[in-house]
Amino acid sequence: KVKVQSHVQGDQVRITGKAKDDLQVVMKAVKEHDFDVPLQFVNFRP
Repeated sequence: KVKVQSHVQGDQVRITGKAKDDLQVVMKAVKEHDFDVPLQFVNFRP
């Protein structure tokens, strides 16, 4: 179970969470899904 929150900001979806590992799980899940739009991950601090 990951503890993250999502917020829609215009044409962006912002995902926030306390644990870096939770954010990486979300990024992996999003990358594995076939969306019909280009995706970008920005402002991620490892």
